[in-house]
Amino acid sequence: MQPASTASTDHAPRHGTLNVPWRWIIAGWLLLTLLTLPAVHLTSPSSDKPLLVSLLTACIFLLGIYLPWVLATPVLWRLCNRWPLGLGKDARAISRLLLIGALAIPVLSTSGWLLGFFLSQQLQPNALPAGWQRAVLATSLFALPTYFAVIGIGQTLAYVQRYRRRGELLAQARQETLAARLNHHFLFNALNAIGSLGYRDAARADAALAQLGELLRNLLDSAPLITLREEVANTMAFVELQQLLQDHPRPLQLSATADAWQATVPTLLLQPFIDNALRFAAAPGAPDDAITLAMDVQDETLQILLTNPCGDAGTGLGISLQDSRERLQVLHGERASVLIQRNGQHCRTWIRLPLQAAAGAT
Repeated sequence: MQPASTASTDHAPRHGTLNVPWRWIIAGWLLLTLLTLPAVHLTSPSSDKPLLVSLLTACIFLLGIYLPWVLATPVLWRLCNRWPLGLGKDARAISRLLLIGALAIPVLSTSGWLLGFFLSQQLQPNALPAGWQRAVLATSLFALPTYFAVIGIGQTLAYVQRYRRRGELLAQARQETLAARLNHHFLFNALNAIGSLGYRDAARADAALAQLGELLRNLLDSAPLITLREEVANTMAFVELQQLLQDHPRPLQLSATADAWQATVPTLLLQPFIDNALRFAAAPGAPDDAITLAMDVQDETLQILLTNPCGDAGTGLGISLQDSRERLQVLHGERASVLIQRNGQHCRTWIRLPLQAAAGAT
């Protein structure tokens, strides 16, 4: 019996090392066993055994042959992750993998053949046949494609892992850049408003500076992702700052479900939209209505509805709002959306993003 084969598995590699679940490795080798079984049975010496017994014997033999390969597959794939191709050191990586193959193929083939033989002979015990060393040698030669197939799959998994990791790092860098732009935009607007207020009301300007300092300290201490409860607390501090800067501040009415409070959101998610709502509410012709912020969870989606009077002001996306939309797209792709509509003298902003519960939330 001289099985020759290739192995295949399907897996999305994790980050760091190639830790492929054992169920996928075992499933791949079992599939290979079933595909190889007819050829092994047809090439086996003829016997008077019933067909079912012959197939069972051949299957057990193949399982024994492939068992060492099953155990060695994760090790070989980790070596591929350690010595990947396509990074400028291909000659060194190939030579090392070939050296490993020269040592591993005889060991795996010999141990597998002996294991398969003794397991399959449990039905009708027999001693090792004459010339079994030649059969082992033939099995080792047929194992060459198997080794290169396993290495090829390992290199593919390593490449996919590097590609995904690079994409995540690029997305993270872009998200941090957009967050920094939001911080700068907010800070410049606040300082300009406080500077203008200082000429009219020094006491209010001083209180606004203190409030700005407190708000900046909270933002600097915040993680990139926080609970919606924490984000709303920071937003209310921003609203208090704006109320100090405006002559006729508008109140902000909040409503949220328990699930929404525990959702995880990016820091500074709400501030640009609240800033936009406050400016529209102060526009000429805006009705004397409060700004409302409603937060709910539906179908595993966090939904935020911001409603504000807008008067004669036109709707649109400023720099900070566009940055916020791009930031959500970077974090969640098409699963996140921002929609701004005008209905008479009111503007509505819908923010939707996938629900992510905070760690430890119940």
